[in-house]
Formats: sequence, structure tokens, C-alpha cells
Amino acid sequence: MAIIDPIITGLSSGWQHIDASTLEKDRHFEADVVIVGTGAGGGTAAEILSQASVKVIMIEGGALKSSTHFDMEERHAYPNLYQQAAALKTADKGIGIFQGRTVGGSTTINWTTSIRTPEPTLDFWQQAKSVKGLSATELQPWFEKMERRLNIEQWQYEANRNNAALRQGCEKLGWEYTVIKRNVKGCWNTGYCGMGCPVNAKQSMLLTTIPSALDNGATLISRVQSR
Repeated sequence: MAIIDPIITGLSSGWQHIDASTLEKDRHFEADVVIVGTGAGGGTAAEILSQASVKVIMIEGGALKSSTHFDMEERHAYPNLYQQAAALKTADKGIGIFQGRTVGGSTTINWTTSIRTPEPTLDFWQQAKSVKGLSATELQPWFEKMERRLNIEQWQYEANRNNAALRQGCEKLGWEYTVIKRNVKGCWNTGYCGMGCPVNAKQSMLLTTIPSALDNGATLISRVQSR
């Protein structure tokens, strides 16, 4: 079955994309808003602003890759899609941080588990960080909007043996558990989400909000490095 690459299709239709690594001299750009980073926050902001006829430029440090490039091999995915080739860690080196460095950011390489920000976390932000306007009640319509936008639904497949064992353990111990929600559409269940989705099922910013913003006249500049 042939997989149509919507990124190649979009570029052919006239999307404004500039690979900064190919520029041989300084360029001057004008915009109403410049968004640095094209992950979950940046991609969503770009779509909403461009829908309001705001002239948007999206700046991304990584390259523009798509399903054509996602061959499900770690030797290619890690250096091409991850910060520090997937070697990024916390300061004490105790925890690996799998952060994306590509158009779509971490949404391009995450495993699609989609969880609303827990209320205790929102309460902590408000109490300890003076964050305003982000209570669970205030965010409810936004959570619902993005769940619809990204096709976030409970995963319907039967659990594999590892997860089935966890479920059985929870049941015997009387612990609460839940089936995750995922932002996918037509998933083939290949298990290679971390390598970039080769069948365009993962509803990442790469396939949703960024193409929408580009359709609305936004400009994407990839492979940007600060001096």
C-alpha cells in the first residue's frame, strides 16, 4: 500500500519553507509574530494565529522530516529527530530526556500517550509559580478542543503481554488503572512511534497544526542556529 507523504504534497502546492542551512547570505523577514519551536505549543499557536490572519513565521532548530524519511531505524532517527541524538539527560545523568529536534518537535517522536495536565500539577503551578488562568475548569474547553483536533481517544486494541501483566497486577492489588488515550488516526500498531510515524497515523504537529498554518500563509524556517 503506497503511503502518500502530505509534507511533500504541501511543499509542492507552494508552502513557504526555508531550510536555513542552505542560505548563503543574510535574509530579512517580516512577520506579526515569530514562534520559536514547532512542537505542541508552537504548532498550536501557529495554527490559531494564522487562522486569525496573523502573519506568522515558525522557527525550528531541527530539519523538516516526514514519513518519506521515517525508516524505523534508530541509527537514522536518533541523530535526525532527537536533541543530542537521544543522549540528552538530566543534570545528574539519572534520567534520559527524549526531546525532539525536528519540525513538530517532540510530538513527531513521542509515543502518543495523551493525558490532560493533572489537577494537582495545575494547582502547584498556581500556588508555587504564580500561574494564572490555567485551572482545570478554565482549561476544560481547550482540552476538549485539542482532543477533537488531534483525534485523541482511548486505545481500543487488546493490551500486549507486558501491559496485560500490569493490568492483572493492579486488579489483584486493588489499584486503579486506566487505558491510555492516544492521538492517532488509522494506526497500524507497528510499535515504532519513537522513530517518527511511517504511515502518518500519529496526529503530531507535523501532520496537523503546522500544515494548517502553512496552508494559511505562515512561513516555516527550519535548521536555524543561533550565533
